[in-house]
Amino acid sequence: MTDDKKRFTRILIGGAAVLTAVVLIAVCAKVTVIPPDDTRMILEHTHRTYISPPCYEEAEKTNNIGEATLGEALGLSYSPESGCTQQSLQPIQVPLFFWVTEKLGIQKGKWDW
Repeated sequence: MTDDKKRFTRILIGGAAVLTAVVLIAVCAKVTVIPPDDTRMILEHTHRTYISPPCYEEAEKTNNIGEATLGEALGLSYSPESGCTQQSLQPIQVPLFFWVTEKLGIQKGKWDW
């Protein structure tokens, strides 16, 4: 085998090893994700609470409702309407690969409701 072929083989094997390591880290490594400030919320102005959309049907609400983001609800010092809303907004552990695909817009995140 010539020196050029040996060097090419070493580079190819090294590249494959690095790629394998990156893929393993992306799949196995976990990151903690919190709901972004632009997560859609329903505001219940009478009770000064916010409701996550998955919890809307079971929520105690009046006719005095509106739509906002989680950041806006927190800025108004509203509190979660129920344990359901609190639970739906808990941080989650996801594989690094999932987080990257969500940030790139390839996949929807947990709070894209």
